[in-house]
Amino acid sequence: MSTAARLAPVPASQRLESLDLLRGFALCGILLVNIMPMGGPWEGYHPSLPATLANPDWSAWVVQHLFFQGAMRGLFTLLFGAGMLLITLRGEESQGTIQSADVYFRRCMALLALGVFNATCLLFPGDILYVYGLSGFLLFVFRTAAPRTLLRIAALLILLLTIETAVVGHQRAAAARHGQAVAAQGLAGDGLVAAEQAAATAPRTAAAARLPDPQALQEEAAIRTGGPVGLLEWSVRTWLDYAASSYTITLVLESAAFMLAGMALFKLGVLTGRRSLGFYVGMAAVGYGLGLLVNGVQAIELWRSQFAPGAWVSQASYEIGRCSMTLGHVGLVLVLWKLNAWGVVGVGLRAMGRMALTNYLLQSAIAALLFYGFGLWGRLDWWGLWGLAVGVWVAQALFSLAWLQAFAFGPMEWLLRWVAYGRPAPLRRRLIAAEALAERSAG
Repeated sequence: MSTAARLAPVPASQRLESLDLLRGFALCGILLVNIMPMGGPWEGYHPSLPATLANPDWSAWVVQHLFFQGAMRGLFTLLFGAGMLLITLRGEESQGTIQSADVYFRRCMALLALGVFNATCLLFPGDILYVYGLSGFLLFVFRTAAPRTLLRIAALLILLLTIETAVVGHQRAAAARHGQAVAAQGLAGDGLVAAEQAAATAPRTAAAARLPDPQALQEEAAIRTGGPVGLLEWSVRTWLDYAASSYTITLVLESAAFMLAGMALFKLGVLTGRRSLGFYVGMAAVGYGLGLLVNGVQAIELWRSQFAPGAWVSQASYEIGRCSMTLGHVGLVLVLWKLNAWGVVGVGLRAMGRMALTNYLLQSAIAALLFYGFGLWGRLDWWGLWGLAVGVWVAQALFSLAWLQAFAFGPMEWLLRWVAYGRPAPLRRRLIAAEALAERSAG
């Protein structure tokens, strides 16, 4: 039997239930965040100002900011790192480094292609698979590193990103304050030189980011409710704005940090559920305690300042808050898992997690159908969009359960394995069972 024939994907019987459960949970949370720009203005990071509970959307924003914003993507990224580690370790145990690397880097390149597919064919320019593919190229050399080393590198990257965000935020806030002072002098009758005129535009630039231009919003609405050609052009242009910019470097470093942390937590047995119930209770308590404190302070500062550019401290603490909440989510999910408290919901989440790639892309496809095909774009408030997200959860759980009754992998997982291993794996469960029986008989 050839080397290529022996190297194969992980069979369903060897999957880790805890990882599938966490993936399903992360998928649900990611949709709660993604559905806002999917179904409304792309730059709609928050409801229309002023921030007030008289607008129901703002109560949804509070919940999202405290529990979901950044944290669910963090959880998904954490699990991606663990999954990539599984691929390399299993491959090297059976066939060695070269074959394992071949499979691994094929997957990374396939993820790049799927990211482009998501931004073009599925019309979701906020795709993360492209960034994961780029980040994955950095991980292979760390596959044998000790958990402590992985955690130290991850912490260093998060610290550097925090410092960079703080410095940039402070500089922008200072520029806005200076611009306000310069503009006030001009209004008082003092002449403004060219440098002062440039400085005076800083507050307007900051205000434009805080309050999107009404004309720009109208133009976006016309495009996203218009024909498919204009919609495709908008999606590609919006995706390229970050995919071909320096911001991608930040996203890659951020993703690499969480992936390295995921590799460490996998090696330590945290993500596989091997730790005690008390460990996960403590993990949830510490993660949520610190995360809610940091995110709560952020929310209060942003609310009081009405998202003024001077509220740079909330930006600086973003990575700390999302990292803490990510760990809190891991702890809570696995506490309930150890207590067998998920019930039928857990069955659906695990099925979704086994088909995480398929369901992630399917969320984009469903959103495109609902918002562009059925004309729901811009018609729902934040709570309405969340209600729609819950309906998508249920539909995806039922679809995943039904699919996995007949097939061993989700369709996109099967395709990714084909690209990675260079040949199609058996898809139908009965064919896999027949092959296993034949192998046992031959042995």
